[in-house]
Amino acid sequence: MEVLAILTFITVAFLFFRYKYLASGWSEFAPESKRESMIKACEYLQEQGYRIVDERVGHELSSYIGSRKYTTFLIADYIIEKEGTRYPVKVRSARDPERISGVWLRKNFFPLYEQYQSPIAYVDADLGNIEWIDFAMDFPAQYFRKRWQSRLIWLLIGIVLGWLITLATR
Repeated sequence: MEVLAILTFITVAFLFFRYKYLASGWSEFAPESKRESMIKACEYLQEQGYRIVDERVGHELSSYIGSRKYTTFLIADYIIEKEGTRYPVKVRSARDPERISGVWLRKNFFPLYEQYQSPIAYVDADLGNIEWIDFAMDFPAQYFRKRWQSRLIWLLIGIVLGWLITLATR
């Protein structure tokens, strides 16, 4: 009987302290669910004139090193369409970094770009903006400078040789 009274007291004390001190703290700082941000993003895209074609489209991406196979999944949060062109959409989540780096872009967006061959819409529904992410192969400026330098050198050599030949034949 004494054991039952002690267990009841402990249970009541636990519930009292839990609801008095912990319940308000948990509900105040509860993170916004992924679903709510997705709904906000969907509404924002439709306000901007995009038509939602599909939601949460997954693709399996396999990589091979030797005989080992590595599999990962690509997920486009939405597929949108405007003026006959379809674009994949990624919705910004709370876990995305504040400062975007090239490594993070290539890791998270390049596979989607390769899959759809179109720019990717990166939507931040809380701020109400769409950023377009596109990839292109650019040559470094020094490559073009070196190319033009070598062409100019050959042109000058040709002019000097031509000038010397005309002087020698006179």
